Amino acid sequence: MVTGTKLEALLGRVRRALDDRGRPEEAERVLRQVVAEAQRLGFASAYVHYVLGQTLDQMGKLEMAFDELKKALQADPLALPVRHAFQDVAARLRAALADPTRAADDAAVPRLYTLLVEAGEADVDAHLAMVRFAVATGQLERARALAEALTTLHPAAREAWEALARVARAQGDVALATTAEAEAAVAETRAPLFGVTGRAEA
Repeated sequence: MVTGTKLEALLGRVRRALDDRGRPEEAERVLRQVVAEAQRLGFASAYVHYVLGQTLDQMGKLEMAFDELKKALQADPLALPVRHAFQDVAARLRAALADPTRAADDAAVPRLYTLLVEAGEADVDAHLAMVRFAVATGQLERARALAEALTTLHPAAREAWEALARVARAQGDVALATTAEAEAAVAETRAPLFGVTGRAEA
């Protein structure tokens, strides 16, 4: 456990960073120094990563903020404010990835997708964005593998079957395309699990 003058010095830097949050660039610089010094002393502070993540978010550095908040959660997975901040940034990353105005072959797609997948935060729309990227960049085998995995994990998702059908047609696999199109047509009309419909309410 770190005690004495080293601890006081680190606490002083953290206080300085908090005072500098009106100047986020300076706060980021100081907090990164604290993170580096803590690592040299053999520990990680969930709080410092959390504050750094919030500072980066304030600066519009969403991917960096996500990385810092992920480190904060790793250090303290029960910290609810950290988890809420992490989930908020993850939601905004998913929205950015699935933005309909984003070009299918945008170079940022695989980077954002990887961030979300590694954190266990990728949803159907995120996977679909990566399928579109793979098709747009001529990676049809990868697109097919992703689309097939998506229909396996989310068989009720019409968009997943439609994506698989498009990839299959691009590959000239008419049989698979026809099957996928048929699945897409009934995906949203299948009987729900256990025959339950509607939203559960207390």
